[in-house]
Amino acid sequence: MTYQVLARKWRPQTFEAVVGQDAITRTIKNALAAGRIAHAYLFAGPRGVGKTTTARLLARALLCRERTGPEPCDACAVCGETRAGIAVDVLEIDGASNRGIDEIRALRENVKYAPARGRYKVYIIDEVHQLTSYAFDALLKTLEEPPPHIVFVFATTDPRDIPPTVLSRVQRFDFRPIPPETLVTSLERILNEEGIPFEPASLPQVVRAADGSLRDALSLLDTAIAYGNGRVDAETVRTLLGATASVEIRAFAEALVGHDTEAALTAIDRAAREGEDLLAFGRDVVELLRRVMVLRAAPAAQLADLTTTEANELRVLGERVTLDEVLYLVRAFLEADALMRESPHPRVELEIAAVRATRRPVPQALDDVLRRVDEAEQRLRQLGGVPSATPLAPAQESLLSPATGETARPGSRRGAATPSGLGSPAYAPGGRGPTYGTPSGAPPAGGGAGSTVGGGASASLSDMGGATSSGSSASESASGAGPGTASGSVAGAAASSSTSAGSSAPAGGRPSSSAPSSRARGSASSDTSVGPGSSRAASAGAARPARPPAPSRLGAGGGGDMDSAATGAEDSDLATAWDRVVEEVRANKKAMLAGILMHARPTGRSGGELTVVLTASQFHRDQLSDRANRDIVLQAIRKNFPGANDFTIVNEDSGSGDVTDHPAVQAVIAAFQGEVVAVRPRAPEGEGQ
Repeated sequence: MTYQVLARKWRPQTFEAVVGQDAITRTIKNALAAGRIAHAYLFAGPRGVGKTTTARLLARALLCRERTGPEPCDACAVCGETRAGIAVDVLEIDGASNRGIDEIRALRENVKYAPARGRYKVYIIDEVHQLTSYAFDALLKTLEEPPPHIVFVFATTDPRDIPPTVLSRVQRFDFRPIPPETLVTSLERILNEEGIPFEPASLPQVVRAADGSLRDALSLLDTAIAYGNGRVDAETVRTLLGATASVEIRAFAEALVGHDTEAALTAIDRAAREGEDLLAFGRDVVELLRRVMVLRAAPAAQLADLTTTEANELRVLGERVTLDEVLYLVRAFLEADALMRESPHPRVELEIAAVRATRRPVPQALDDVLRRVDEAEQRLRQLGGVPSATPLAPAQESLLSPATGETARPGSRRGAATPSGLGSPAYAPGGRGPTYGTPSGAPPAGGGAGSTVGGGASASLSDMGGATSSGSSASESASGAGPGTASGSVAGAAASSSTSAGSSAPAGGRPSSSAPSSRARGSASSDTSVGPGSSRAASAGAARPARPPAPSRLGAGGGGDMDSAATGAEDSDLATAWDRVVEEVRANKKAMLAGILMHARPTGRSGGELTVVLTASQFHRDQLSDRANRDIVLQAIRKNFPGANDFTIVNEDSGSGDVTDHPAVQAVIAAFQGEVVAVRPRAPEGEGQ
């Protein structure tokens, strides 16, 4: 008698013998016992998990005339023919070789005939997803309403290729990969029944290579028996499969955990020289690291394919690193496994992953850093060096210095140029104004909240309690100007400014826009303390009319009278209201439109119309001219500017204000001690390029 392979010899002959598919076999047995037989079934799942076997068992149970329960009698002639595969009422069709419309037409003609021996005629179509779309279309009507004696059983490994119209006409059963512990138990039972000696440590290697398929496991077991001359040993199985010993894999993992690059690369070199499969080597490393991750995250977890000793060894290995490091290792070798499948140099990819893993950054626990900071702060408080509550300095809204005379808004790009020699502004704690060039540790003169210019030259705002709208002004006095100190008066860019009534700076360091003031208020005076070499600056300042003052950054301690006036003027402040308009437009999911509005500033209101000056390109102006965008902006303006019914967009170079009022121009004038002699409009973008 010829030899029959284990996969065929040990094919299940009853529903109870089907391995690892208890839910499916139970459902089918209950349906058979109750007589609830569907006209079409679909068995989907990976290879070697029992789809075709279950289909044959179902066909045998349907054809058996002596059946009293869910299982066939296995004694009648029909059961014998079905077991031998010669029953005329069971037709097995290979979908890969009978995939055309002609085969389906022949099937439709044959279903009309009654069964010859059994109670049903069963069509088993294996790999049904191989049928063409035209074949599926031709089968639809017969599949939906077949004759009462016809039962279709479809088997497939890829149900996604089956049309939804077919899926809706069948009962679907999804077969799952068989768990490793179930496979090991089945292999042990078969080897014991066959009387073949084996080592228990060899079976997990076979199961791992089978990847959840009982047929693959039995085929590998047949090969291992032949290779081991009738015996299954762990060493022979490892050699046969080209796998690396578990001891070598564990040593490689210990090298990764211990940051031992040399040992890790040596292990890869040994595996390559001995002809081992590097892809299998990488998969074994990923599997071991996965187990370490599971045991590190859940120490009480029980892994079925590990003994107690092996689980304890992996727990000890995982305790040497943090869980984040284990995740880093797993991710590194998962990426390496994917790259090795596509790379012409898989060894290089594996070595790169090993070097990355051993040279991984060691994470510094955040809790440890915070604990050290808390301990240091506690010691300083005990020594009296740190107050219990330290006010935080206001966050700088932009990396560019705020423009003199211009309200700084979040995201604004209209930063003023810093006067030559003054450096970048630094904001002192407590909301004080910008400080230019102040030496480290040198407090500003007078202790006020003004601006310090040059080496030791400071300016402080005088009390504004008596300022009136008729032109009364508050003066700034420059004090402490020593030799070589350049201090002058240039329209809010140096050490003096003219402030009209109604202008205020809210507490907390946020600037507020001054109300529009006429040039007729040139009578406002500014007192300037001039050091050596400043006569030209003073004469230049006297030759030009006084300009509206720039809003100053005043902190919590920057002047009591201005703090009291800030609360009443906050709601009417144009810049603050415009900020609210920008935020409301952004809240309407119009981020680009809000970005364009950040390049604009309101300059005044005439009746119910708000005038807005825009510094932007032609594209931005076109966006604001769009009716939908204009309606969104107008709605926000009406909400935040009471009484405003419309708004007008004015270009920067054609606005109501003079271009020489721009903070950048003022900074250049102050730096070079010059004046503007000509203004040329900028050509639209794209012209002349």
